[in-house]
Amino acid sequence: MGGAADITAEAADVVYLPHSLEKLPQLFEVSRRAMQTAWLNIVLFAAALNALAVLACATGKLGPIGAAATHQLSSFCVMMNSLRLLRVGGQGRAARWLAASPLPALWARARNVRLPAVLAYLKARPRQCRRGALIAAACLLVWSGTYAVQPNEVGVVERFGRKVTPFSQPGLHFKFPWPVDRLTRIQAHRVRVVEIGYRSDARTAGPEPAAYEWNVQHRSGRFQSRPEEALMLTGDQNLIELNAAVHYEVEHPDAFLFRQLDGDATVREAAESVIQGIATTSALDSVLTTGRQAIEQRALGELQRRLDRYETGIRVLRVKLESVHPSLEVVDAFRDVSAAFEEKNRLINEAEGYRNEQIAMARGNAKAQVQNANAYTLGRTNRAAGDAERFTQAEAAYRTAPGPTATRLYLETMEQVLPGRKKLILDTGKGRRHLLLLEDGVEIAPSGAALTAAQPLGPQEGK
Repeated sequence: MGGAADITAEAADVVYLPHSLEKLPQLFEVSRRAMQTAWLNIVLFAAALNALAVLACATGKLGPIGAAATHQLSSFCVMMNSLRLLRVGGQGRAARWLAASPLPALWARARNVRLPAVLAYLKARPRQCRRGALIAAACLLVWSGTYAVQPNEVGVVERFGRKVTPFSQPGLHFKFPWPVDRLTRIQAHRVRVVEIGYRSDARTAGPEPAAYEWNVQHRSGRFQSRPEEALMLTGDQNLIELNAAVHYEVEHPDAFLFRQLDGDATVREAAESVIQGIATTSALDSVLTTGRQAIEQRALGELQRRLDRYETGIRVLRVKLESVHPSLEVVDAFRDVSAAFEEKNRLINEAEGYRNEQIAMARGNAKAQVQNANAYTLGRTNRAAGDAERFTQAEAAYRTAPGPTATRLYLETMEQVLPGRKKLILDTGKGRRHLLLLEDGVEIAPSGAALTAAQPLGPQEGK
């Protein structure tokens, strides 16, 4: 008390610094309240609350996030309960309620209990002790063997290494404790995804950049490339980078659990082998454009058959080709080849268009020439028929009147032979005619005069 020596202060449990003894009762009150608060924190918050949390976690009612929150809640309750010591004197409502409750009396009786007395009490009642021990062991057995299966899970129980059927469906079940039974929970109804050629890291933040062209590669975001899986050769010996995703679910939990060590690794290796085999037998154009859906369906069937042969208990839902493009090192050369191929197709299309145009024009001209020839043939035929008919009529008329007909034919012939010339034809009778060609400015002499400007012709000149 007061200014005690260093040795005295070190040996004492409490050092009372005030020189007056007025606050000494308050010191004892604070000491008792501190011990009560400490034991309350240990029993109620550290033991009881944590035991209830462990039981809730064992039955599946409390998850990892809830367990962390419960742990922080117990620490918060301990802190808030300890802050009540600041209200010394028992003036608060909680202090009055605690003083009026039977807890202090029970705590006082518990503090007065000594271990030898407890051992003597148990030794005097061995039958009750055995019964209590058996009841406690049975409760512990029931508590340790009770387990819950979530709605999306299937529980597989192994008894001495052998599976127990039927499997545990969602609900509350019981099993023998370890090492007799061993429980394995499998999320059989959850769709699993296996990535080939890349990995998605959910811990990496940031948006994934959009790749609209082949030379825009995934360099940020959650995408992590795996070149050893992505690089493949097509059937026409072209190097490509292929990224795919396989969606599957567990159809037979026992086969999935006992027939393999890692289901994702098995699916990934089998899918990579199947896709590489299909790519090496497909052309580059088919993989890049129109044949992707057929390749996905073919990969789905072959992968399912292979996994069934392995007895993995897996049902493949879908094989999706996420990204297929030439390797970055050959993108420029591939673009040049594609440009040349497009130019070739353009020239071919232009040539085919010109050919089709010329063929149509040639066919039209040919039909026009055929029609003209047919018209010309018809005209010549009709004209010849008319000439023949006219000749026939002339010949018939000549037979009926040979004299006038011969004269008319002679005159028409002379007109056709000498068109536009002045002519004088003298018919002397008896089949003798004279044709006189008149010059300009010369008059014809009257009958009996000399014909100086005319040239006589023979009698047969007009025939």
